[in-house]
Amino acid sequence: MKSIITGIRALITAVTLTVTLTAAVFTVPRVFGYRPYIVSSGSMEPTIHTGAVVFIDTKDTDVEKGDVIAYQMETADITVTHRISGIDEKTGDFITKGDANHMEDLTPVRREQIIGTCGFQIPMAGFLMAGLDRKLLVVVAGWLVFLNVLSTVLERIV
Repeated sequence: MKSIITGIRALITAVTLTVTLTAAVFTVPRVFGYRPYIVSSGSMEPTIHTGAVVFIDTKDTDVEKGDVIAYQMETADITVTHRISGIDEKTGDFITKGDANHMEDLTPVRREQIIGTCGFQIPMAGFLMAGLDRKLLVVVAGWLVFLNVLSTVLERIV
């Protein structure tokens, strides 16, 4: 019986560590000014795939041609991640284009719209993040705490 409880405790500990490390990957970068965004289109393929989570360096807004940036669209509450393909000499606005797109974006990007540059990405992690909501995360965290406490109690009783 004791070996079963020890095995269950090891499994619960492994799951807890996995969940904790996964949460840390998405929260620790925020301390350093990186904000995660889920990529929902293939416009930056093959550089950034659909479903990736890109971490945008919000401290790096001093951008130039060739940089991959995230910017807020003016007409909608949408964040776009595209590459700067040029700079309008008259206005100083940035011309952007998705790597997979054949044409440049129709609307230039003003400096105020820029959130930052693409720091790093985690491929396919966006599919996982998109399926999670705060209520589910609270329930999972609650269950993990409960299971850890229960396994500790059972291990001491037996």
